[in-house]
Amino acid sequence: MARRLTRRSLIATGALALALVSGAAWVPAGATTHAARPLLDAAQCAANRAVGPITYASPFGFDASAGILDVFVADHLGYFTDLCLTVNIVTNATDVNELVSSGRAQMTNEGSAADTLEAIAGGANLVGVDTSGDTSDYAVITGPSITTLRQLDGHTLGYYNVLPVVIREMLARAGANIARIHLIADTNYDPTQVLQGTVEGLQAYQSNQVITLRALHAHFHEFTPQQFAIPGTYHAMVAHATFLHRHRVAVADFMRADLHALHYCLAHPSACVAIEGAAARAAGVPFATSHENAVWSLERRLTLTSTVAGRGVGVQTYAEWRPEAVALRRFGVLAHVPALARAEDVSLVASLYRGTTLVWP
Repeated sequence: MARRLTRRSLIATGALALALVSGAAWVPAGATTHAARPLLDAAQCAANRAVGPITYASPFGFDASAGILDVFVADHLGYFTDLCLTVNIVTNATDVNELVSSGRAQMTNEGSAADTLEAIAGGANLVGVDTSGDTSDYAVITGPSITTLRQLDGHTLGYYNVLPVVIREMLARAGANIARIHLIADTNYDPTQVLQGTVEGLQAYQSNQVITLRALHAHFHEFTPQQFAIPGTYHAMVAHATFLHRHRVAVADFMRADLHALHYCLAHPSACVAIEGAAARAAGVPFATSHENAVWSLERRLTLTSTVAGRGVGVQTYAEWRPEAVALRRFGVLAHVPALARAEDVSLVASLYRGTTLVWP
């Protein structure tokens, strides 16, 4: 599937521009700074260095979301350096799936397991290695006059590139007839469209457009998968499948450093947003700190409350992805859903934990 480019209409260029975020001089309170020398033994360190640079492509630029924020923080605090990895960060790619699938980058994020499965079904050479939670961040927002999803029959619903299958499930559960809804592919991420009547409904993220409308004190309605007891996932970190096969230890160490930063961000949310904000400003990109603090506040809560029980943060399972795989087939989104054993690696991140505690060298 075509990957979403941004969540707030950031301007992206087609060039492969690298925003290299190096560790700055200041370190927030409570953070573990990188060691004076690598934490790995000489042989492990040499092996990781031999892999060369690992390029991470951010799907939403400088966004304080799970899977993005933690990469910036891991880089800033030197956690990749601790594990002898060189990591480049791309913040303005127009299609991160194509970038990673082609091998020009090695890591990126998808919005959900379903998004990952659709990308793989479309030919992308990707595999999911990490899932932040077994709930969904998607939503549908409507203006004041639409008080139930069923009322969208005969009206317009805007969506970004591909209508998420979890929204199809919501519409079906609400008794709406999707065949009678005018679906409009929309590249305008402005949620005020539903207030202006440009569209009656709009695909949204609970952690973005919904936050924007609340900050405006707007009168609108939000419908979420949770309200309909529909299972889902949010945020999957994906790797170039061939790169993962050839350099599994390096990818595992990338994820170890990333998750080490994520755990720090769960404990110190504002410090992490400040780190990413500094990186954005250094790159000349606007960064709305108050909005991004609200984004991470919601996604932090999702992560803390929806991690698979008894497992470490980011550890994924086939059972966690299966409901979305079934829905993709049931709603006719995919005729052939990729086998979960091929689409996700359930052992890589699991191997980084002892119980629910991340093992840090």
